[in-house]
Amino acid sequence: VCPTFADASDTFFEFFVEHDTGEWTHWRNVVPTWEYPSSEEKPKFARLIIPTLDSVRLENLLRLVTRVDKQALFVGGPGTAKTTAIKQFMGGFDSDVLGQKAITFSSLTTPQTFQNAVEASVEKRQGKTYGPPGGKKMILFIDDVSMPMMNEWGDQVTNEAVRQLLEQGGMYSLEKPIGDMKMIVDCQYLAAMNTP
Repeated sequence: VCPTFADASDTFFEFFVEHDTGEWTHWRNVVPTWEYPSSEEKPKFARLIIPTLDSVRLENLLRLVTRVDKQALFVGGPGTAKTTAIKQFMGGFDSDVLGQKAITFSSLTTPQTFQNAVEASVEKRQGKTYGPPGGKKMILFIDDVSMPMMNEWGDQVTNEAVRQLLEQGGMYSLEKPIGDMKMIVDCQYLAAMNTP
């Protein structure tokens, strides 16, 4: 059963299936109304986030992905609110239950810089296993994941460390004894990057 396309520009991406009724619903029907914060004398315009069809859709997608302990990568052009959408989503969690860490990559980010940032956010649990402090879970957001420099062979070695963390659940120690794998548990990963 297909949704009813009232507008010629509608696609399947403008619709979702209501959990309770099983009916197709347009995303515009769930976009909350936004009111100007007139109670503030001088609102910070850079911090005003107006919900749109896209931001509501992306936030719901993130909610679904994190519920099943999966990762997400947002890809889009500059200024398409990828970072804003993810940070707004992360801000909705209770920090006593779920830790948060944001790492922004640049052309100067090295594998060691990335690994040090991750290791600074976790503590030793047992043996070679590390996790967020206090036995909590954590969401790690990597912004501008496509920014690190490429080497002469066209590889982004910093992203090899990211890949290893995602695929193998840990990273090899950069200190002695070199070669020991540090396993990172109770972490979910979100990332954003510009269109390649």
